This record gives sequence, C-alpha cells and structure tokens, in this order.
Amino acid sequence: MKRLGIYVIYDCENIVDDYIGYMLQELRKVVDCLVVVCNFKEIRSGIQNINDYADRIYYRDNTGFDAGAYKYALCCCIGWSEISAYEELVLLNDSFYGPFYPMRNLFAKMDKISVDYWGLTKSPAGTLTGKYTYGSHIQSFFLAFRKPILDDRRFRNFWESMPYPKSFLQAVRVFELACNKLLDECGWNGTALSDLSQHKYHIKANENPYMLYSYELVRYAEIPVLKRKSLDLRFQGFSNALKALKYIEDQGGYNVQLIKKHILRIGQPLHEKAKLDFYRLDKFYYSHTRIYLYGAGILGKNLAEYFDYRGWSFECFLVTDSCHSLNNCEIFDNAVIAEEDGIIIAVGTKEAYVQIKDLIKKRCTEKQIFP
Repeated sequence: MKRLGIYVIYDCENIVDDYIGYMLQELRKVVDCLVVVCNFKEIRSGIQNINDYADRIYYRDNTGFDAGAYKYALCCCIGWSEISAYEELVLLNDSFYGPFYPMRNLFAKMDKISVDYWGLTKSPAGTLTGKYTYGSHIQSFFLAFRKPILDDRRFRNFWESMPYPKSFLQAVRVFELACNKLLDECGWNGTALSDLSQHKYHIKANENPYMLYSYELVRYAEIPVLKRKSLDLRFQGFSNALKALKYIEDQGGYNVQLIKKHILRIGQPLHEKAKLDFYRLDKFYYSHTRIYLYGAGILGKNLAEYFDYRGWSFECFLVTDSCHSLNNCEIFDNAVIAEEDGIIIAVGTKEAYVQIKDLIKKRCTEKQIFP
C-alpha cells in the first residue's frame, strides 16, 4: 500500500530528541514519503534525527498545535493533487514513545482489516469540560485514512475550513472530535488496534485509555507506543504507565534509555511554583540520610511509585493535619527531622506548595527542601 506519513514535532527548546529519531527510522520502513512538520522555526539540536529519514521538512510556528500543522502540510504544502496519488495517509505526532513492536508488523496487521480509517486507541463517549458531549471515537495522536476518504471532497473541505485552534481543548474539539464526527456521518468504517485485542478491559465514560491503561494496551493489545503524558506524576495513571515502562524494559526490544533521556531533559512540571528536575532529584536523594515525602495525594503516591522503580526508599509520608487510614504516614509537627534529612514537597497546587514550604522552613533549612 502506497503511504504518505506526516509527523509533527514541537519542543519549547527547539530540540529534536533521539526517541523521535528512532520513531522516524521505524516509520520510514512503512511509508513511501515521510513529511516532518516542525512547529518551531529552527532546530537548535538533533537535526540528524530528522534529516536521516524525512523526505521533506516544513518549519512553522505552533499556531493550531498538531491540528494546525496537519492543516498546513495538507492544504498549504503538499496539496490534494499529490495526496490523491497515495492509498493511505498517516497522521501522527511526537506525543508518544516507541515503537516497541515493529512498525511493519503493525501495518501488515492493519492492511488485512477492511476499513476506511484506523488508529491505535479508542476513547469512550464522554463530556468535554462538562459541556461538550461526544461519542466514542479514535484518538487523534495516530490516525490513518485510506483512499475512499482521501479522494472525497468532504474530507478535503474539513481540513480547508477547519480553524486553527487557539487552545488544547479547542484542538480536541475542532480536530479530533469534529473529524471523527465527519467520518461517522459520512458512513466510513473505522477501527482501532485496541479493539482487535482479545484482552478486554472496561473503560468508563470520560476515561482516557492511554492515560489509565498503558500497561494493558502495550502488553495485551500490542499497542506499539506509550504516550508521554501517561508518565506525568500529576495523573492517576502514572503507576500503570510505570508498569508498562518496566514491561517494555524487561522485553528488551526497545532502548528505554531513549525515554529516560527525554524525561531527564524536560523535567516534570508540578505547578506554577515548582518543576521536578530529575537530575536535581537524584542529587537531593543521595545527599540526605533520610527522605520524607510531604503530601500523600496522587503526586505523593506517584513519587513513591517512582522511588520503588528506582530502588529508592523513603522514611514516610508527611501530612499537616491527619493521616486518616494511610499507612506509613506521620503528622509533620510530630516527626523528628534531623539536619541531614530531606523533605520532598509532593503537592499539586502552588498554593499548597507555598503554605507547606513556609511551614517546613520554620524547622528546616532551604537545603533540606525539594523542589
């Protein structure tokens, strides 16, 4: 099948990481033409990760995010005349790591499925920001459209008339949801790789499969990618994504250092007042005798999972008022904190962070507090 692939990259530091180079290397094996759109005007580092595999590179600003980049490439650069020469159009972006299984295997499997379009995962029906109701749909980080759709004027009109989104939520609404709605209204038949799996898991309304079920998707559905966002310590699915990462590492078919190297570079935003720098976290951990985690919510528990993954230990969770029924927890005022001990503030809002840091500073030095 003759394929055109469009891959979108965005990085606030204008860096193209090595995990992208590996993805493009594998993607190159299944597409006849590979177009890369950089949503920044120049590459400061990592150009070799694109140059070795791309047929064309387009540079632009980040107007419209990935949706805007697809529109720009399709309508302003490539054109429908050239697109009509292909049997399949694949749209994907840099929001995931992988592939953990060969791309050739993925496309060979999907070539046998008689559909007009396909993707990797499907979202259940739900409500966006409590207002905009949507139906079950294929998620847009990886979408493939076949010939009947590519030659249809309605599909082309969709892209030509789609406004450039001004926010992430608007991008979800005018691209992912609107495109799936068009595909459904036109009667085109589509599927997701996750639907073909023998292993079934029950997704509730408003649940995001790649944010909550990374392990099941990678291991049982053989989804070849892991969403970057799933490894965000602020979200509920972090533990499951970490389990997926361990599985990928144990299988040995993918160099997980590509993932770790990227995470170490970008760090982890916690809130407006703090960013988790993993290099500094390592130094902080090894320069203190005992480590406490202040906060026992999602962020604190996820940090505890990360500690376990690293083979680290911590003394206990610290809280301000009450431990409730939580094990391994102590009220801060009752804890004995020595000068050689360190406290990691693990709360998800800047207000709580400021209050807790002020409280800790009454008993500890600045060097004992992270971040």
